[in-house]
Amino acid sequence: MPASGIPLFSQTIIHDAYGAVLSGVQTAMRSKDPYHGSIIPVLGPTRVGKSAVMSSLVDTSDQAKSLVPMKDTVWATLPPQTNGKEVYRSILQALNLRTAPKENTATSRERLYRAIESYGIKTVIIDEIHHLIERGSNLPSRMAGDHLKTLADATRINLVLSGLPRFQSIIDDNEQLRDRAQQTILFKPYDWQLESDRASFASAVDSAIGSLEDTGFKFEIDFENLVRRLYGASGGRVPMIARLLKSVALSTELTHQIGLPDLRKAAKAMQQSGIPISQFFADDEPDEIELMRSFAGTMSEAGLEFNAETIPGLEVVWDVKAAS
Repeated sequence: MPASGIPLFSQTIIHDAYGAVLSGVQTAMRSKDPYHGSIIPVLGPTRVGKSAVMSSLVDTSDQAKSLVPMKDTVWATLPPQTNGKEVYRSILQALNLRTAPKENTATSRERLYRAIESYGIKTVIIDEIHHLIERGSNLPSRMAGDHLKTLADATRINLVLSGLPRFQSIIDDNEQLRDRAQQTILFKPYDWQLESDRASFASAVDSAIGSLEDTGFKFEIDFENLVRRLYGASGGRVPMIARLLKSVALSTELTHQIGLPDLRKAAKAMQQSGIPISQFFADDEPDEIELMRSFAGTMSEAGLEFNAETIPGLEVVWDVKAAS
């Protein structure tokens, strides 16, 4: 079966957290004062689904005032080790406008302002915004915040900033940027400790496996067991489920039978050293502590705190403290 024949290759799994974040961004965009710019930070761990939200914002936006087909929502991505000029160059490139290597920052900025006004651009998404604060960036954090503040002020657009949570420090350290920014929308993985999160995660899994079963795949693992194992392997991140199930579907496209060994093999193929997600597809079913450790690890990697809500959660907190 070709990749295009497997539904998960062309679908976004719609689930509660994704819907809440998308709705939150859309509400913030609608509430913007037409005479002022608005800054909307959307931060969360890697592979939690931020890109799917940004894609939806572009897909549902209106046409820009240009001779070639273009949306009035533009999605730009910052390169690693970025600087002030790259902020403007990235957006110009997203607008399909030429950028010259020797063009200075001021010229790039003015060209961008004119293009935004000329095309009637209403929203600019800057993805990988955390590159402004990573080691190797050639832009002091205070100056990075000033660039973003000035861009929003001068163009009066919605400026959606998408990236890892460590970017929050730039907002916190720049009072002028902070005053212009709406409340950060935090896209977190599902927390196994919370009954509502468990239910939402299970619903997302049901949607994902249902999509495969509709095309003839059969799972040899009962649903509740599969939900627990997929949670542990993903740390509560739905896009990780989709990635794993895509991999296992491709490897079983001849038999259409998906068992525990198939999931374990697919997990091993997509894991890096030090991230033993295949352990969640061992013969023994993972316990509550192992599931919460997976979530805590995802949160820790993103620089977010794990808050204990249950007795097993407290044990995970103690383990983390002991390890540090």
